[in-house]
Formats: sequence, C-alpha cells, structure tokens
Amino acid sequence: MADYEYWQKQGLKPLFNEIDTERPEQKRLAGKMLIVGGNKGAFFAVASAMNEAKKMGMGEVRVLMPSSLRNQIPSTPEVFFAEAEASGAFGKHALVMLFEQAEWADEVVLIGDMGKNAETTVAFAEFMQKCEKPIFVTRDAVDAITPDVMNWGALREHETILLLTVPQLQKMLRTLYYPKIITLSMPTNQLIETLHKFTISYPKLGIATLHNEQIIVAANGEVITTAVRDTSFTPINVWDGSLMIHMSGLRFWNAAADMQKPLASAVLY
Repeated sequence: MADYEYWQKQGLKPLFNEIDTERPEQKRLAGKMLIVGGNKGAFFAVASAMNEAKKMGMGEVRVLMPSSLRNQIPSTPEVFFAEAEASGAFGKHALVMLFEQAEWADEVVLIGDMGKNAETTVAFAEFMQKCEKPIFVTRDAVDAITPDVMNWGALREHETILLLTVPQLQKMLRTLYYPKIITLSMPTNQLIETLHKFTISYPKLGIATLHNEQIIVAANGEVITTAVRDTSFTPINVWDGSLMIHMSGLRFWNAAADMQKPLASAVLY
C-alpha cells in the first residue's frame, strides 16, 4: 500500500472509532433533515428514507414531494408538497417551497424517484447553485443535477455528497471535462487514484460508489473501500436510499470530522 497512502481498507470493524454513531441525547442536536423526491406515482424511496431517518434517530425529519402525490400520501405534519408541473414532477414553481423547507433544515437529501423531466433539471440546477445547506444526492436525483454541474461554482461552496453509480460518475466527470475516463471495467486501483485526485480538486465534495464488490468513499483526497460482503448491504440495496440516509445522519452528528470518516463509517452502521 506504499504507493497508495491515500487508500485505506475497512473491514468488519469501522476504521474510525472516534466517529459517533449514536444519536445525541438532546433532540435539538440530532439534526433537522429534509428529504426531497418523488413524482406522480413514484414515492417509495421517499417514504422509505423518511422511515429510515426516524429509525436512526434524526431529531426532526420533513419530506417534500410534488403536489401530484397529494392524494396518494396520508396527511401528516412532516409531509409537505411543492407545486408540480404538468407531468407530475418537480418544476420551477416548486422552488419557492423547496428553498423555504431547505432554510428550515440542517441538511437536504435528494433521494430520487424524480423521473426524467427537463423542468425538474432546470429547477434543481438553480437549487444546487443557491442552496447554502449540505446536500446529499443519490439515485435518479443524480441524473437531475448532473447536466448543470459546470455551473455549481467549484462544485459548490457548501458540502455536496453524491452516492452514485459508476456510469453516473462517468457522466459527471465527462460533463466537467475532467481529463480521466471512468469505465465499468477499469481496475479498482485506477478508479481510486482518479477519485483521490478528483476530490483534492473539489474539497467540499464527497463521492460514494460501488465498484468490483467494493463500496468506495472518497473525500479530501482520501479513499476508503469496504467489501460489500463485510457490510449489511448487497450490490442491489446499496441503492435503496438507506445508505444515503445513514451517511447524511452520521455526517451531521460528526460535523467536525473529516468528511470521509463519517461517510465510510456509515457503510458499517
């Protein structure tokens, strides 16, 4: 490993014992999480993420969905609706409510189920440029924000954590004209070297992905890999939203730690 001093391998036990995985005793210190997602007829990921956030012990959780789902979701105080565009997805008219709820939150999780819609892409392009809270993005929400990644301003001045597939990572780097090609067939060490260099260039960015049966976390030029077999995840349910919720929760509870440490710890949480 001498040639890869920036690469650490995590086994069955967490590498970073200093990371707190228990909810703070005071609810106000446990964090306010806003989960955003859904489009007409699709809300499973949003509902699942809300349940996961409550289960892990976030202080307060709110969900924001497009108004096209209003008649499909039971009315509760934690669920809010933003105006949907014609196809039932988020659009520009949703931004007022989106920014209002983001102002309440300590962190925002874009959980997906957003569908492929040009108005959704335009709306979240503006959100990514202007939101001053940490943003966590996964599933098809990554696809919604990637086309405008060039305009984030050094990939945002505030923390952005992406849990994305290798093809999504490939597309994002291509959109940024990054001079390294990512492929599904590349050796793990080459992907790790690329993520090492990429996250040095963008210190507010955290990347998590799955490649060659390894869950890979990169931030601040540091890369941690964990074999899927050593976790409670499978190559399928890595993408169900629960890992993203764990990452966002542990990051808030360990805000003073280097970003990669709580993100990597969440893989075993």
